[in-house]
Amino acid sequence: MLDRYFNGDSVQFDSLPIDGTGWTRLSAKIYQCCRQVESGRTCTYKELARRVGRPGASRAVGAAMARNRVLLVIPCHRVIASSGRLQGFSGPGGIETKRALLELEQRCDRTI
Repeated sequence: MLDRYFNGDSVQFDSLPIDGTGWTRLSAKIYQCCRQVESGRTCTYKELARRVGRPGASRAVGAAMARNRVLLVIPCHRVIASSGRLQGFSGPGGIETKRALLELEQRCDRTI
């Protein structure tokens, strides 16, 4: 599945089950909403907080993204600062990887 993703093919990660052991109710909602951000699109931390019904919880969204242990399946690379800047990516390579993933998705017509 990952080979297909990185080759630009359409991949459905949203059907993969995720072990939410240790997640708070808020983290589970944040991750669920993050999974709904379409490939090639972005969402701000503030917007994601609004989508989970907690408009003042941008920092909680950021903390949940930093704890994300299933990159790509929960596409935290699609969550950006309100300024449009890329910030915070806990995966290997940090922000450069985040940038590369966004560029890959924007070049490819895919559904994740």
